[in-house]
Amino acid sequence: MAVTGVAPAGPLHGCRAALARGAVLGVALAAASAPWIEPAQAEASGARPACTAVDHPFRPSTLAIDGVLAPTAVIGRGQDRHGVPKPPPLTERGRWQLAWDTASGVRPGGTAGVVRLTAHTYPRHRPSDRGRDGAPALGNLLLARLRIGARLDVTGAHGERLCYLVTRRQQVRATASLSGYYDTTGAPRLAILVCSGTRRGPGDWTHRTIWWAQPTRDSS
Repeated sequence: MAVTGVAPAGPLHGCRAALARGAVLGVALAAASAPWIEPAQAEASGARPACTAVDHPFRPSTLAIDGVLAPTAVIGRGQDRHGVPKPPPLTERGRWQLAWDTASGVRPGGTAGVVRLTAHTYPRHRPSDRGRDGAPALGNLLLARLRIGARLDVTGAHGERLCYLVTRRQQVRATASLSGYYDTTGAPRLAILVCSGTRRGPGDWTHRTIWWAQPTRDSS
């Protein structure tokens, strides 16, 4: 069932990527740049542990992307009363964080279902709005640089580590059904969703972009 989003009052300069079970929707937010975001740097040979299978599901705490993003906070946000995954908070740091749907029951290292992540996308207004590589928010950076074949490195608070390989990049209209994002069965995978396309007004973007990834043991 589609849910109608109501934008908060005040100046609105971005997109909160949120999903109803039958449809995708966005709501706007505002924040500042994030100078702590840096592209991941190549590590010394052998310095990074290989990606291996974990023996239990774990709560994700950071996500890094080789050559794109240094380890970045993943925060648990649950769902609203409509069952829509909550995005990162409306704070300065929130524009550069990933939100994980804790209510889904799906965790990295689990045997089935989709680990659901969301991030914010902002319009490009002023130079002061820009963070790393001119991107005003994490969603913008991912849209510009995250490609099929990239490796996502997910870690937990107790030393757990699992890697995913991006296998698909999908763009859908904001009103399109995306029931697969809510899967709790089937092969284990991870999905990141952000607003994309054309911004028609506060919180109103024409599309959503989703990256789908599957666990991998590839350490290269």
